[in-house]
Amino acid sequence: MTREQMIHNAAMEIMRDVGVRIHNEKAAAILKDHGIKMEGDTAFFTEEQVMHWVKKAPESFTLYARNPKYDTVIGKDHINPAATYGCAFIDDWDGNRRRGTMDDYIKCLKLVEAEDSYSINGGIMIQPGEIPEKTAAVELFYTALLHSEKAIMLPTGFKDEMELIVEAGCELFGGKDAFIEKPRMIALINTVSPLTLDERMLDCLMILAEYGQPVIVCPAAMLGATGSLSMAGTIASGAAESLAGIVLAEMIRPGTPVVFGIQSTAADMRGGITFACAAPEGTLMQGFATNMAKFYGLPSRGGGCQTDAPRINCQAGYESMLTFSSAYRHGINLIMEAGGVMDSVNATSFEKMVVDFEIIRQVKASFAPIKVNEETLNLEEIKEIGHDGSFVTADYTLENFRDLYSPHVGPRSGKGDAYFKESIDTEMERLLKKYESNKPKLDTEQREKVKAILEKSGRNLN
Repeated sequence: MTREQMIHNAAMEIMRDVGVRIHNEKAAAILKDHGIKMEGDTAFFTEEQVMHWVKKAPESFTLYARNPKYDTVIGKDHINPAATYGCAFIDDWDGNRRRGTMDDYIKCLKLVEAEDSYSINGGIMIQPGEIPEKTAAVELFYTALLHSEKAIMLPTGFKDEMELIVEAGCELFGGKDAFIEKPRMIALINTVSPLTLDERMLDCLMILAEYGQPVIVCPAAMLGATGSLSMAGTIASGAAESLAGIVLAEMIRPGTPVVFGIQSTAADMRGGITFACAAPEGTLMQGFATNMAKFYGLPSRGGGCQTDAPRINCQAGYESMLTFSSAYRHGINLIMEAGGVMDSVNATSFEKMVVDFEIIRQVKASFAPIKVNEETLNLEEIKEIGHDGSFVTADYTLENFRDLYSPHVGPRSGKGDAYFKESIDTEMERLLKKYESNKPKLDTEQREKVKAILEKSGRNLN
């Protein structure tokens, strides 16, 4: 029996014997109407029921962008990074911390829009402190529309916000049928470990599933805290949580695109309980969760470029490289928090974001296959030059030297203590200038229609 089968069997036993708490009356009613045993707020699933619905979800799907060149396939062998998510604070180069603002959110949007490594933008890259929580999702979504034409990562808000967002999506993308046919938005639905799905997240999941928009159902348990100290046990429990949400999504609209993920990691218990997002245990569990996603025939989600360091230093560098390279090696389809995350997902740093852009480019380059053919073998030139010549001025060198990887950050010829920070500042300036030279455009009429819908939230949008 494979390890994946053993994890699956354990997850099915958990879903059958322990169940998953459903803190949402509408969701509980849907499950019950489809034959799921409900005892109070706890749902009990059989393996047959789970697999019946899971098999209705697609193995991969396309997330469509306003600009078709950013249409993104999620699933199979496709790997897509998405930038920082869920951070409330901004850290500067020296480790000083302040509350994030909408201006910070816009700056994140601009940097991600200008960086070629990403085809997805938006979400909760920063939680602006000046915006009321009740309307934050609406305002972040609208702002992302104004500053990006890449595929949309949605913030997960309250029920009334999500209803307005999907109404705006229908207006923007040709009506409900067209919106369903070509999904445009993807959202993260976090479970509450152990074995719970809360009311707000379930509201979001149900609304998005009704409109055929993809959902990422993902636990983030901590070993020995909100999950078992056993990695295998936490993966099994996390699979149960994720599958419960996926089953509900497929009941609402069979064929709804879903992403299976486990973002669990270790809890650092020295002096308190800290979510150790860059721990090796986290990379191991997320990697194995990718195997489980393939086992179920589903796209996968994990994290990358994550660090527990409170400022940009050597630790931030090696942890970010570790987490992204591990995610990339495991073939995780959607790698979230990949760009800017600091201090165990408590803060975002613009300088760290630019460093992470470099990490992503270097990892992609290091995993690219070497081309072997008659041209690349270059045997005639090698024979001609022989033992004593030089390849510096050889034809093949002159024709192809620009194909060698050239870092945007940390030049190999750097001198002095300040060169690294200076290269980051230069790259950030380049990206912001690139954004300004080719700003995304939203048709004025469409903008006003979308704005009118979203302002039903009670907020005036600029």
